[in-house]
Amino acid sequence: MYAGLKHSHMLFIAISIILFQFRYFLKFRHRAMTKFLKVVPHINDTLLLITGISLAYVAGINPMQHSWLMAKIIALIVYIAFGTLAMKSTGNKSVLFYLLATFTFVFIVMTALHKSVFLLNI
Repeated sequence: MYAGLKHSHMLFIAISIILFQFRYFLKFRHRAMTKFLKVVPHINDTLLLITGISLAYVAGINPMQHSWLMAKIIALIVYIAFGTLAMKSTGNKSVLFYLLATFTFVFIVMTALHKSVFLLNI
């Protein structure tokens, strides 16, 4: 069960970042976004969240006891905020928020891979 959840979670992570990058590319190129591209990321991110919570539950990991998991949760909220601002802003602000969202995503992945908040200690 754990392996299936983990692989599903990783798949949803990959889909999430690909969709974000693609959607931002379309926005940057001033291309219209289809309804599919407006709806699917929300469905995928919901499944991503469900599998993440399920993984923590199955593994018996409590974010109050594991700082790396708490850092991921906080960074996820920051990533959502930056991503939203990137998609809604224009000009240099949009690019800045896009870069911040992408950097935050990388932080989340690195924190998950190394189970450490301190990425320089890997």
